[in-house]
Amino acid sequence: MSENPVTVYDCGVFLQGLLSKSGPAVACLELIEQDRVRLVIREEVLAEIKDVLSRPVLRKTGSNLTDEKVENLIDMLLEKAEFVGHVPHHFSYPRDKNDEPYLNLAIETEAIFLVSRDNDLLDLMTAFTDEAKDFRRRFRQIQILDPVRFLESVQKPVKTTDP
Repeated sequence: MSENPVTVYDCGVFLQGLLSKSGPAVACLELIEQDRVRLVIREEVLAEIKDVLSRPVLRKTGSNLTDEKVENLIDMLLEKAEFVGHVPHHFSYPRDKNDEPYLNLAIETEAIFLVSRDNDLLDLMTAFTDEAKDFRRRFRQIQILDPVRFLESVQKPVKTTDP
């Protein structure tokens, strides 16, 4: 595995990372802080993150989501993430048009990983639909993984050969 692989997280990873006190999504956020992944993001994705994390239903009593945590996340993204300007449309995904910005960002930046728990995205790696087969054929370098499998991939020890 290459060091600091180019990676795209979908909005759900950020949401779960802030709602949980521990777990895979939290570990994914820690990888950004530790500079162990090259997170790429667009302004539109940042706007979606801000919108989702400000929803009152997520701020209900007992929620682990606070203004301070959201501000800290945004600050970290502004400091650590690589922002990409214009992203051309490379791939259409009629099954879920809302996933296209993440797919096209991963394609444009030649990302190694797109991390998500979204089954529409994850199915592109295993489904036998024409669009899934087309995606895998055209964009072989991109692995769409859930946070657990992503962490397993990036935390594998590098094999060395003894002289």
